[in-house]
Amino acid sequence: MILKRLVPLAIALCFVVCSIQTLRANTPLRVLTWNIQFGEGTDGVTNFDRTASWLARMNPDVIAVCEMPPDQISTLVGALTARSGRTWFSHFVPKFNGSPEGNLIISTYSFVSVSSRFLSANRSIAQATINVGGRNVNIFATHLDDAASSNRQTEADELLNWTANFPAPRIVMGDLNAGNDTPEILKLYAAYRDSWIDSLNAGQASAYPDNPVWMNTRTRRWRIDYILYAADLSTFTARASNIPDTRDLSNTNVVNFLGTTDDKGVRPSDHNMVVSDFDIVSTAAPPPPPPPAPSIPVLLTQGSTNRAIALHSTLFTDEPFTVRTPLNLSSDSRTRIMLFATNLDFLAGETISSITIHGTDSRGMGYDLPVEQVLKVPNNTWLSAIFVRLPDDQTISGDLLISLGMRGGVSNTVRVAIKQP
Repeated sequence: MILKRLVPLAIALCFVVCSIQTLRANTPLRVLTWNIQFGEGTDGVTNFDRTASWLARMNPDVIAVCEMPPDQISTLVGALTARSGRTWFSHFVPKFNGSPEGNLIISTYSFVSVSSRFLSANRSIAQATINVGGRNVNIFATHLDDAASSNRQTEADELLNWTANFPAPRIVMGDLNAGNDTPEILKLYAAYRDSWIDSLNAGQASAYPDNPVWMNTRTRRWRIDYILYAADLSTFTARASNIPDTRDLSNTNVVNFLGTTDDKGVRPSDHNMVVSDFDIVSTAAPPPPPPPAPSIPVLLTQGSTNRAIALHSTLFTDEPFTVRTPLNLSSDSRTRIMLFATNLDFLAGETISSITIHGTDSRGMGYDLPVEQVLKVPNNTWLSAIFVRLPDDQTISGDLLISLGMRGGVSNTVRVAIKQP
């Protein structure tokens, strides 16, 4: 009867087909762009610690800063490190040779490589390649001309031609000094997506009540600061964007007014920052999980009872068993039974001596039952047969409570019926 119960299970397991798929993990990347106006707030005070405090508060992974004085880079990065507790890498490119300001990329990811390009009208682009989840991402920080649209159109062409040499995904950030309906921005839109517009369309763009969310939520007097990207959308997507409120409404000492409806409370810069969150599909397999703790074997039982599935080792008969029988695997007349267990796998160096079987009879007498052999059931390697010698005590009668010990753990307790000869 017991063998009949095991056969259907064995057959079913033989027809199980397992498929293993390559795991793809999403890695988030938060980027931030900000024209920091040389660290000067709208109160006319230069304070790079205030700038760093706001940068740390937004918890970005990569930052593009323009109007950055090169002699204050260590001050800003040092303050940012102290504020965030994270390690930062930086790459600076002046607007032009000898310029007292330029574009700065700051990243918690180390740089695979860096480069730069000088543009027309004394402007430039800083470039850095980082690796996120096994995928290279090319970051660009720029600040286009503020004097004329014609200059910006030339710079846009130069930017497009140069950045096209870098594989996607690419992220272009900075103060572009133009609205999104101007010829220079429309040029860029031909090759790049706008993370703010994508987030807006997905209902994931946010700002603050005095600067409502729409396609041109202000970064200064208009939306002129951008995070653009070019990528395969199956592996790199914009999830959300934010133009946060950096005003200190308790500090009304504003001396640099923009003339906007939210022009109250001191800001750390005359620009709002822009923050975008991206999801990147990792090309690297996720790290393997730690090896599981060795499982404790489970003795099989009949249905929902605690009666063991047990067979006489030579007669293949069911319980009850006598402790002696003329047909056994040795000349000592002792009965051997087969118990069945799952989760019974030996680690390197382990043998059957790693297993202990203990029995207790109805009188409370305890017995250590020698384990003589452990075999995997053919075609069902998940199942082990354990050959156990019954104790040489012919006074035992009734149920013997049996448990298995291994690696400091103890299995479930099962019952095996013993009868008098």
